[in-house]
Amino acid sequence: MNRVKSITQAYPLTPWRKQTQVIGLFLVLLVLGALILVTYLNVTARTATIGRQIQEMQGTITDLERTNADLESQLAQLKSAAVVEQRARELNFSPIDPGQAHYVVVPGYAGRLKAEVAPPPAPAVVVAQASLPAFEESLLDWLRQQVFLPPAPFTEGQP
Repeated sequence: MNRVKSITQAYPLTPWRKQTQVIGLFLVLLVLGALILVTYLNVTARTATIGRQIQEMQGTITDLERTNADLESQLAQLKSAAVVEQRARELNFSPIDPGQAHYVVVPGYAGRLKAEVAPPPAPAVVVAQASLPAFEESLLDWLRQQVFLPPAPFTEGQP
């Protein structure tokens, strides 16, 4: 018994074991801190990269929108009456009288179809639908009916 006691006293009294435990605990905390730091830096770097990509894409969108607006304004200018008339003169076209025009009759062509427009707005008519009595029963009424009413008697032939 005395020998066991001396061994148990000798174990906690050895200084190198306590130092090893302190150093091990310090290293574990250091590794955990490094892992947290690396994870934080990784997430931050990816977030910054994605944010930069978003900024570049927004810049590209802005440039494309400006180009689109410029092309639309050029198209509108080319379709203007003055430009079309000038191009017609350059191609030696000249205005004619309606009496000088030759019309071609195309068999089977019915002409332009009349535009179908929506009916004029009318006041909305709300039609009330009658609901089934089962849907007008409250949960409390249904529970009261299920709990307090005796079950239906079982008879043969009924499911």
